[in-house]
Amino acid sequence: MADILTQLQTCLDQLATQFYATIGYLNTYHDHSAAIPPSDVPDAAPQLAKIPKNQHAHPVPATAAAQAKAAEQASPPPANAAANDPNAPPPPDSPRTFAARQRELARDLIIKEQQIEYLIKELPGIGSSEEEQEKRIQELGKELRDVEEEKERKAQELKTLGQRLEKVLGAIETGIYGDEIPQR
Repeated sequence: MADILTQLQTCLDQLATQFYATIGYLNTYHDHSAAIPPSDVPDAAPQLAKIPKNQHAHPVPATAAAQAKAAEQASPPPANAAANDPNAPPPPDSPRTFAARQRELARDLIIKEQQIEYLIKELPGIGSSEEEQEKRIQELGKELRDVEEEKERKAQELKTLGQRLEKVLGAIETGIYGDEIPQR
């Protein structure tokens, strides 16, 4: 299992991805209709009226638009051409579907934020004073020194046992073959 900092970084990455996906959904499936202007802001309506509705064609460069307009005047496209265009953006969701998906996306963002808060609370040192953290670091340092000393003792013991094993093997070899070791 990953440590808490790795889990926290993963959750933050996931939250950023969720933000990006949510904005993408809202931008793609909203009908971009003008909002009802507040009654106390007199100049809000003209600004909101400038917001275009979601169109079923991608913006094109001016030269390409002029060429397309000239071609359109020559021969009008069939009525369902926009529906057959694979590059056309999807139609906007109905208000009910859009609102339900907004709630779902908001709920997912809230859940991810709560996971991040939980992981932050689980970080070591959160909720303890600087003195308590310093004392804990000193305790862990002492434990580490003790483990290092034990490791050194075990390494020395292993070296001693290896030397004893070499002596035993040497004695067995001498006992079987005598002073001379046969050549093969």
